[in-house]
Amino acid sequence: MSSTTGKCLCGQISVSVTQEALGATDKIVVCHCKNCRQNNGSLSAVDIITPESSAKITGQPKIYEDTNTDSGKPMPRAFCGNCGSPIYRTSPSFPGMLIIKLGLFDEIPKPATEVYCKRRPTWVKAIDGAKQFDTMPK
Repeated sequence: MSSTTGKCLCGQISVSVTQEALGATDKIVVCHCKNCRQNNGSLSAVDIITPESSAKITGQPKIYEDTNTDSGKPMPRAFCGNCGSPIYRTSPSFPGMLIIKLGLFDEIPKPATEVYCKRRPTWVKAIDGAKQFDTMPK
């Protein structure tokens, strides 16, 4: 099965995702929550939610256990210990899935969903055609 590979800034960690997973555009999500903004040092996070079996991580990311979450459940966040690039996270809301940072890849598919829109800056427009949620949908 064909895959696409992305890398952290220093190249010590790479992530390969199957073309099939990347083609599931309904799994491409922009998150505007405070934690994702802080973790990415940006306005939002652009992620793909994919089964662990559809991704391969090469290298050894460090894990930060994010406990300051809206759900109150810890959320492990993986990052490169050398350059600091965020790599992926997991969530109890999505068992067996990885939430991979699409900024690692050369091409980023258009997101189908935006979450935590209530935290999106007022000067940032909604993505045309993307589903909009004020929090994380259940």
